[in-house]
Amino acid sequence: MAALDGGALAYLTIREGEDEEGRYWEVGVIGHGYGGADLAEHVVSEIRAWDASGGNDAPEPGFRMAVADSRDRLTADDPRFVVDKPYSRLVVDWARKG
Repeated sequence: MAALDGGALAYLTIREGEDEEGRYWEVGVIGHGYGGADLAEHVVSEIRAWDASGGNDAPEPGFRMAVADSRDRLTADDPRFVVDKPYSRLVVDWARKG
């Protein structure tokens, strides 16, 4: 998974580890570009919110995209991410529990 915002890019990483309780996988986020650290922090906060609200048991996300003249009509009340490009818009949203 990756997120874009202007010149910033943030993407998920996964690292395998082992401790006294056994093997585990740790998810991380890396940001690049101007604003990459802020975007990575935003992705981290969304992951934490997702985990706190049920993780894999949470409602599934929705992905909607519009291009050309339809782009400006694509809106969302409470989107998690909006990726705006000159000729398209992608909205990622899902219900927040609680």
